[in-house]
Amino acid sequence: MHSLTVVVAQSDCIVAERLATNLHAHFKDVVVARNLDEIRHHIQRDLADIVIIDVDMAEMFELRDLVAQFKHVGVVCTHRVPDDEMWKRCMEIGAIDCCSCCDVQGIVRAARHHPGHSLSATAA
Repeated sequence: MHSLTVVVAQSDCIVAERLATNLHAHFKDVVVARNLDEIRHHIQRDLADIVIIDVDMAEMFELRDLVAQFKHVGVVCTHRVPDDEMWKRCMEIGAIDCCSCCDVQGIVRAARHHPGHSLSATAA
């Protein structure tokens, strides 16, 4: 387990809770946010390292602004069924990956490889 702080924000509260529960096996601190304001709050209060956000929760320009505002935070975009075009748009705004919201290992892998974070192999 690594000591990164992770913020989970998903449009479906059940998916958010399930994802947060699964991520607790990989990261010490995992919090759930319901909207962009709560994400910003957790980044500032909890000094979050990674944000996992459903692309349905915000417009791409809002996600781009979030990435620009918090350059030190890795953003992993999620979707029920991400495709190549969605992945490309997420990469263009500065996200570190775009994964299925059910792909816990992919999300952990993306967080683990976030520039500026040297995570131990135990995080994977």
